[in-house]
Amino acid sequence: MNKDPLSQLDEGQQKAVTSQAKNILCLAGAGSGKTRVLTTRVFYLVKKLNIPEENILSITFTKNAAAEMLERLAKLGIDTEKLWCRTFHSACYKILRELNPKLNMEIIDETRQGDILTDIIKKLSRHQEFGYRLSRFMDDNNWPLYLLQEEIFKIIKECRNRSVGFEKIIRRCQKEKNVDIVEFYRLLYVIKSQYEKYLKMNNIYDFSDLINEVNLELENGGQALKYYRGKFKHILVDEFQDVDFTQMKFLKILNGTKNNMFVVGDDWQSIYGFRGGNVSYILNFQKYFLEDNETIILPYNYRSDGHVVYSASKFIKKNKRQHKKKIKSFSKSKLKIKIFRGRDEAENVKFVLKAIRTLLKHNISKSDIMVIGRNWKNLHPYIKIFNKNKLNNIKINTIHGSKGMESEVVFIAGLHQGRGGFPCIKEDYDIVKIIKDAKMQDRLEEERRCMYVAITRAKKLLFLITEKDKESVFVKEISRKYCEEVK
Repeated sequence: MNKDPLSQLDEGQQKAVTSQAKNILCLAGAGSGKTRVLTTRVFYLVKKLNIPEENILSITFTKNAAAEMLERLAKLGIDTEKLWCRTFHSACYKILRELNPKLNMEIIDETRQGDILTDIIKKLSRHQEFGYRLSRFMDDNNWPLYLLQEEIFKIIKECRNRSVGFEKIIRRCQKEKNVDIVEFYRLLYVIKSQYEKYLKMNNIYDFSDLINEVNLELENGGQALKYYRGKFKHILVDEFQDVDFTQMKFLKILNGTKNNMFVVGDDWQSIYGFRGGNVSYILNFQKYFLEDNETIILPYNYRSDGHVVYSASKFIKKNKRQHKKKIKSFSKSKLKIKIFRGRDEAENVKFVLKAIRTLLKHNISKSDIMVIGRNWKNLHPYIKIFNKNKLNNIKINTIHGSKGMESEVVFIAGLHQGRGGFPCIKEDYDIVKIIKDAKMQDRLEEERRCMYVAITRAKKLLFLITEKDKESVFVKEISRKYCEEVK
């Protein structure tokens, strides 16, 4: 006979699952069992409170996360055919389909978007006045066509993710002194108008369009809003720290003032600002969901060695904008964090190779080892030498790619200061600043959160790979109480 899933939760998890508050923020740190909490919350709603599955919407960020949740829920006896467990885009696609069953929609990816934009630019260039202006702009700024297309694509994406309309852009351009930036947005206005006209005429939607279109349908009020607010009495959201403007708008419209919102996330792991994610939503949850709200912290990390947990927690507390929380390790502190300082990159690569060979001799499998870095440039030398030495099974990730993953042993490479190092803070191009303008302090804090994510991928053993006289400030910020030098 299966045990009651609630009996397998710790005190904090049980509190989150059974809370009767209307709006709940569950602060679930790295390795705290957030997926278990989400699935058990659904179980509790259906089996204990008798909420029908069709009245529940569970939102995830990836298809894999949705599939994992559905698999777990099915094992708990939940009717997963009636329950909506989907990504934002999938949920919005289904809503549009239901609202317009005869609509012949085509959903396009970024490659197809790029192709359409290229065709539109070519057609517009045949018009004498526009073609002259475009050619002069490219010549004056020494831009090849591919770079122009990349910038236009990037700006359109930024506008969509942040719901920045051209009225706002025009107002900002009026204060802009750089004539090239003003001209870029004048050209972009024409291109973007034609692009959106083309999509509308052909019933084509890109991913950002899906959410914006649903928001437009729902915020107009009427039967659609009444139906979906009536349907989704309980909304659950995973990885809430990563939501962007349009996603938050979607959630608030659906939630209204009467429905129930249960969000799980960790502000310490908010690392997607570059694609529109806004840490302010999780930091100010109570302001966005005013009625009957509760914040619950899951205090245990079940994944990592105590040295990893406590060093990471102390490290991230250097950020000013955060929820204050005390995270405890469920495991004992056994293995100190290893710091290696090589003379240069070549010596660092040599050390990591030697360390991995030693680990393999001590029965650590290749699949239990992960090497991660802030960007691919940090990782290329390791990929090259691993291929050469038949170590292809070792997981190699950027930090953003490693989020949600874990490994027995983790090496964080490229921990040097300066160009190509970590923290990696790039100045926005002046063109992009019309759309967004993040403060340097906010960027540094996001980089620190990236480092926190990297540290907490390690279950047992963590190596920090830096360079002599070029040590990253992040290495310096990790308490030596939890570390030891290795040679």
